[in-house]
Amino acid sequence: MKRALKFFMAMVICFLVGFVVTVVPVYFSIDNQTPRLSNMHLTSTKNVSKSYTINQTRTINKSISSAVRVVSIVQGEDTGQTAVSFASGTYFVYLGKHYVLTVSHAVVGKCSDLMVAYFNTTSNCVEIVHNNDSIDYAIIQVEEMDNRTPIKIPSSFVKTQRKMPKLLDKIFYTGYPNNMGPLTLAGRIAGFSDNGFIYIDSYAWTGSSGAGVFDQGGNLIGIIMALDVGVTQYGADVLENLLIVVPTYHIDWNGALH
Repeated sequence: MKRALKFFMAMVICFLVGFVVTVVPVYFSIDNQTPRLSNMHLTSTKNVSKSYTINQTRTINKSISSAVRVVSIVQGEDTGQTAVSFASGTYFVYLGKHYVLTVSHAVVGKCSDLMVAYFNTTSNCVEIVHNNDSIDYAIIQVEEMDNRTPIKIPSSFVKTQRKMPKLLDKIFYTGYPNNMGPLTLAGRIAGFSDNGFIYIDSYAWTGSSGAGVFDQGGNLIGIIMALDVGVTQYGADVLENLLIVVPTYHIDWNGALH
């Protein structure tokens, strides 16, 4: 009887020890991993598919790391109501100063009404250094941001015109369509307009405007401006898979940054 009781107790002790050794570490492991399952982690460079080439992965990482949300808050003079505008932008550095490239229609107020954000990280507008509403782009100087890696704009890029992209070249962009995200999407060059704007086959919606578009070599080739609109006998339809891009060769970098 005593032997049976000792055997039973030994079995219980072994079970408890085994439980502590195997189950408890797993619990703590899962518990420690929980913060990594946040949207900030899942949409970061740590969670990119392994199916892309090394160069494409670098480009995707550059797109993700430099993407910001552009927030403009304006109070109506007549109504007194506050309106909030959301768009996308690309964080970059030039000669030691930090900027965001976005669309002109995202800048709906003064510099004091503007800020850029990435989750809980925010940066205030320092100066609206250039705002071209005819081509629809703007460059905003901002405070240096944490948790963002600015793309570097070299002097050679500013002083010379970049090469035209090729038809069906792969592209990547990260933005905030429908104020969601950040979302990272892929696409291809679909064509060009008569005035030199680029058409890409991808996806966008309100809020995507201003997102930087990169070719697979990691070069910034433009920013998303708008969705194309198709007109038929039944009316107008928004073509959310055909995007109009302001190319970087339409941007007066030298005039804006000097």
